[in-house]
Amino acid sequence: MQVSANTNNFQNMNIPPRQPQEPTPMPIVVPSQDDRFNEGVYEASHGNVINTKDGSLTLTPQGENNVANQKAENTQEQEALTQAQQDQKRENGADYLAHKSMQSQVEIYMAVAKDSGDDTMPGILETLRDVQKQNEAVEAYATYEENQKSTNLLF
Repeated sequence: MQVSANTNNFQNMNIPPRQPQEPTPMPIVVPSQDDRFNEGVYEASHGNVINTKDGSLTLTPQGENNVANQKAENTQEQEALTQAQQDQKRENGADYLAHKSMQSQVEIYMAVAKDSGDDTMPGILETLRDVQKQNEAVEAYATYEENQKSTNLLF
């Protein structure tokens, strides 16, 4: 089979010659000064504020949401700070009461020691040791009784 090097005239007649087409020009839109100002306001506020047609600034829905979130966050921080201050006051009060209680215990021990009639330092110390032993014995007995009650409850 032989292939002809001549072009097919039939194909050339049916296809019109192509004309190069120029691209359609896009209209150039020049933003007005107000559009540029509004865009600048929007960008500067990170999307929180826009310029309205009457020239006033107003919050966008995103801006309203951001403001509400910031208020909630500030409120939580303030509440946490207030709570920490109140906790510190309570802790200081408890420390003060513990110190006063310790002073009272020492005063009671000293009064008991002086009431024993022996005003010498070794005598006072011996009396204080006796009182401390009695207190430890009472505490040990209370612990023993508590353990007995809890053991009876188990059986």
